[in-house]
Amino acid sequence: MLAISILLCPIFYLPMIGYQSNGLIRYVPLNLAFPAIFTVYCLLGVVVSVMDLFHYRLKAISSRNSGTRNQKIRRYLQRLVYMTYIILLFTAISYLGLLTVQSSQPTIKPMIFEKYHMSEVWCPKFLVSDPYTWPIILAICTTFIFILFVGSVVLFCGAFTLLILLASRKDLSEYTLKVQKRFTTVLIVQAAVHVIFILGPIITIVASVYFDIYINDGGLAFFFVEAHQGTASTLVFIFTHSVTKKSVNYAVNRGRKIVGLHPSNNIWSVSKVEVRSKSVV
Repeated sequence: MLAISILLCPIFYLPMIGYQSNGLIRYVPLNLAFPAIFTVYCLLGVVVSVMDLFHYRLKAISSRNSGTRNQKIRRYLQRLVYMTYIILLFTAISYLGLLTVQSSQPTIKPMIFEKYHMSEVWCPKFLVSDPYTWPIILAICTTFIFILFVGSVVLFCGAFTLLILLASRKDLSEYTLKVQKRFTTVLIVQAAVHVIFILGPIITIVASVYFDIYINDGGLAFFFVEAHQGTASTLVFIFTHSVTKKSVNYAVNRGRKIVGLHPSNNIWSVSKVEVRSKSVV
């Protein structure tokens, strides 16, 4: 959070591949591409941390049951996680190619200004690149592959965790089920918000640069592109707050009553015998 909000303060200029840092790092005499690379590394770290939450939670829950099926699932997901870390390494290395972009600034800036007529190009701290050069294409391709693998790990871990909890709900206390349900909700919301605020801007940048889908300056989509992890984390706390959850649950139950359905959530329901149990598994 400190790196993104104070040190970097990244600003992207669309529809061109342009980047400028307005944080404290702009006072340090470095390669112009270094703040952009550092920004990407921070975002990759956030994505990996979310993936690890899902993975280690599944390992902790599945360790309670040493069945053959659970062991196979753990081995399969462990291999998938190893492959994801290998792709993360290649992705991080691929962004180092952006360090060569600074040498082409005197040549590329007049071309970009002639095409887009954006005065920001002439700022000394502004970094711009030809979207069809190999460093840009390689970085975008490796990023999409990495996000695809991370998404697979999160989806599989979340699904298998939910299946294990549902299969074991008769053996768990009401308190344990309630805690697991809340934690599952937090993880799902956090993953969804980070996907929107990380993958969404990347897709928007690619669409703007390569498919001429322009974004009007000051519009909602423009601010969506410039959203950073502070916004994402704030939304996580808002959507997972108890008051918000109670309000949403009340609205859902009212809607279920209107259409003639039972208001309770049968998936997480427990019997009277389980309610009397105070043990935490």
